[in-house]
Amino acid sequence: MSDRDLCFFINEKEIRTGIAGDLSLLRFLRDHLHLTGTKCGCDAGECGACTVLVDRKAVRSCRIKVGTLAGKQVTTIEGLAHGDTLHPLQAAFIETGAVQCGFCTPGMIMAAKSLLDAHPDPSDEEIRRALSGNLCRCTGYASILEAVRRASLSAEKVKEVNRSSREEAKIGDSAIDKEGFEKVTGRLMFADDLTREGMLHGKLLFAPIPCAEVLAIDTVEAEKTPGVVKVLTWKDVPGKNLFGRMIQNQPVLVKDKIRFIGDVLAVVFAETREIAKEALSKIRLDFNPSEGVFSPLESIGPGAPEIHDTGNLMKSVSNRKGDVQEGFSKAHIIEEGTYYTPFLEHGFLETEAGLAYLEGGQVVLHYPTQAPFHVRKQISESLAWPEEKVRVVTTPLGGGFGGKADVTIEILLALGAMHTGRPVKITLERHESMRIDTKRHAFYMRYKTGATQDGKLMAVKAKIVLDVGAYPGMSAGVLEQATIFACGPYVWPNVCVEGFAAYTNNVLGGAFRGFGINQVHFALETQMDRMARRLGKDPIDFRLENALDVGLETSTGEILQSSVGIKETLRRAKTVLAAELSKLPPLPPWKRYGIGVASGYKNVGYGRGYSEHGGAIIELTENGGAWAKVSAVDMGQGIKTVLSQIVATETGLPHGKIRVTTGDTALVPEGVAAVAQRQTYIAGNASIEASRKFKDKILEAASREMNLDIESLILRDDRVHCTSLPGSPSLSLQELYERLKARGETVRVESHYALPPTDPIRGDTAPTYLIYQGQNLDPRGRKDQGRYRNYITYSYVTQAAIVEVNTRNGEVTVRQIIAAHDVGKALNPLKIRGQLEGSLVMGIGYALSEEFRMREGVNLAKTLRQCGIPDITQTPEMKIIVVEDPEPEGPYGAKGMSEVALVPTAPAITNAIFDATGVRIYSLPARPEKILEGLRHRINFE
Repeated sequence: MSDRDLCFFINEKEIRTGIAGDLSLLRFLRDHLHLTGTKCGCDAGECGACTVLVDRKAVRSCRIKVGTLAGKQVTTIEGLAHGDTLHPLQAAFIETGAVQCGFCTPGMIMAAKSLLDAHPDPSDEEIRRALSGNLCRCTGYASILEAVRRASLSAEKVKEVNRSSREEAKIGDSAIDKEGFEKVTGRLMFADDLTREGMLHGKLLFAPIPCAEVLAIDTVEAEKTPGVVKVLTWKDVPGKNLFGRMIQNQPVLVKDKIRFIGDVLAVVFAETREIAKEALSKIRLDFNPSEGVFSPLESIGPGAPEIHDTGNLMKSVSNRKGDVQEGFSKAHIIEEGTYYTPFLEHGFLETEAGLAYLEGGQVVLHYPTQAPFHVRKQISESLAWPEEKVRVVTTPLGGGFGGKADVTIEILLALGAMHTGRPVKITLERHESMRIDTKRHAFYMRYKTGATQDGKLMAVKAKIVLDVGAYPGMSAGVLEQATIFACGPYVWPNVCVEGFAAYTNNVLGGAFRGFGINQVHFALETQMDRMARRLGKDPIDFRLENALDVGLETSTGEILQSSVGIKETLRRAKTVLAAELSKLPPLPPWKRYGIGVASGYKNVGYGRGYSEHGGAIIELTENGGAWAKVSAVDMGQGIKTVLSQIVATETGLPHGKIRVTTGDTALVPEGVAAVAQRQTYIAGNASIEASRKFKDKILEAASREMNLDIESLILRDDRVHCTSLPGSPSLSLQELYERLKARGETVRVESHYALPPTDPIRGDTAPTYLIYQGQNLDPRGRKDQGRYRNYITYSYVTQAAIVEVNTRNGEVTVRQIIAAHDVGKALNPLKIRGQLEGSLVMGIGYALSEEFRMREGVNLAKTLRQCGIPDITQTPEMKIIVVEDPEPEGPYGAKGMSEVALVPTAPAITNAIFDATGVRIYSLPARPEKILEGLRHRINFE
């Protein structure tokens, strides 16, 4: 059969095509049939996002050629649901919370369907094996396992649960995801799913080596390529050719100096991706390689090549309290250790992608950013356009974790639209994404800690050096935060912590779930374990005796006022751990159990003097519902769902009548980025106030329309009812909308919320956030805040890990994690569980397998699997314990919890490895060869 009469079936529809047979099924589905539910996460057959069924078997569509499909039946995610009737698997994914960002969901569901078609009642092991080829960075896989189990048991039960759970969605309910239906059906449109008439495709020319002087960039031949519309270089940036989160020294397009492999020198915009790629290969780059520096320790040493004119030390900061020398003189035990944590890839399944075009005198950018207003500002400066002429529409994020808070290709997209006058689209391939996106910083740490014989902590001294990479991004903020949290959630009378951030020619460090706290907690919690063992104390009791509490002072001198849940997390974890240990089955002689404990805490909000704010607008809609437009970004963590719950709780409107929009700079009030686990706090408080105003305005308008006293009216569901008259007359909100519209009126309210003021570290003469916001650096000139505090509040956590170590091959299996988390108040238990489980599995990867390996600035890891990202086979049993210690200023007492869950996981696991083997882990990850080496040369000083 020739390509011209190739015939096969997609979702039971006959397809006849003359398309080239060597085209991948993925590209045929997405580019020719516009079936965008099938996602491209790697284009290498590794992530599973592109999974479809061919003759009922799960396959990676990126690896299947169209020419091999003659006569076959292909089923995509679009073929599962029948109209609005979901397949049992789709319903189960929604109900169990197995949907977060939604990018991996279609592929995961298709792989599960193939399993259930062949094995209607699979075991857990069969589910894990069938889904092991599909990566998910958000959920931690536990809810996915639950969803497949549920779907295999009873389709009717799933549908029934699906209907009932949509009826109520108030605060405290486990409301299902607001966009869950769109996610499980593949209808949610991510950036790469968008198209526009006349759209051009862009490809980037990256630096060939990490360090060089650029002599010339010749684009002549590239521009001659048929189908090429424009090639951009530094000369085509009309405004500022520099950008950056805190310090603007990263070039939009490199002019003369290459500093890392993610530097971009040119962008080709052409009619097709293929033409753009061809033209890219014709650009001639003339450069001289120069000496690079790839270690932060060497970078700040004598004779190191200078990366920036300002020098290689980007920032230093210190935190001192008491007298450490005196503290150590009173300590009966002293422990010292040197620690290292590597660069880590975020591993979001959706690579950077965006669409930009000109419309109504504006440049409009659709892009998955965590910081839409920051992106708008950066584009404005580089285009030399006023901010009101730039609109950023945040598309659904296929994972973020901090990695989409920095600018990467957004300015390039806007430049492309401006210069060509046509819509332009750029979608990075996975290997390109790995060059340009930020990583969790690599940290080098030296710790010295001391305690008395009865277990009282006396002194801590630490030196921290982090690898910034070539440009600063958020590194200064990460360093300050690491310095503040370097001592953990404990009382230390004597503290000396010194932090240094150094430029290198490595990839860029940036925001990543925890923002510098994870690294220092690995070192500190290892020190705590070592001291507890030296003293012969139970590790939980040792922490309890030294834990922070209301009225006690943090390592920076802040007196905590409320909502300090660390002791309760320790007590709850201890109780559950004791019960679980009694259930462990015996092991063969070459395997050993180990128990490890670690605690942690993390800030809510940027703090340290940063002005943090957001707002909410709520409007009455024509269907009698409410449209909430809020300063937030939903990355899959469920902020839209929680905001809808808030509006429902405050107004009485049904959850289904509430529409929530986030991340559109033309529609929502200006607000801060979606980082620092602060969205529920800021957006939640703004939405509470706006909802109350909205309800008041509705009742005022209804009072006039019904000619009744407002005191006799209540808003219930989508009607205003009178409670004082027989028959309880009522007015629907839809009718109210129509009456108001006829007179040119509407109901619209707006509220704003700002976090209470905070303070930088005492003694910091160059606090990052004050400099960034142009505030007064002299403490004597700043308004008295009433009390010194670095952050508005903190969330606390304790985790216990039960591991199994194979002493023959060094392999570690995490059997169970007990995680007790202080969340303030649980607004949506289902969403909380999902965030915690996802963080725990991410923490397992951090402890055991993940590392973004490089050699002299060039990444050796080219794929997600090579980065060591866990799959479903590594998911342990997870006991989630929600501790509620309400925060007085938080919405209903809630505070952030999406990042702190990852803070203690790695040290809990490595402490458990020591408990099992006597091998102490000082550098991550704890790979089998490291454990075997330790077993061979173990000298136990502990």
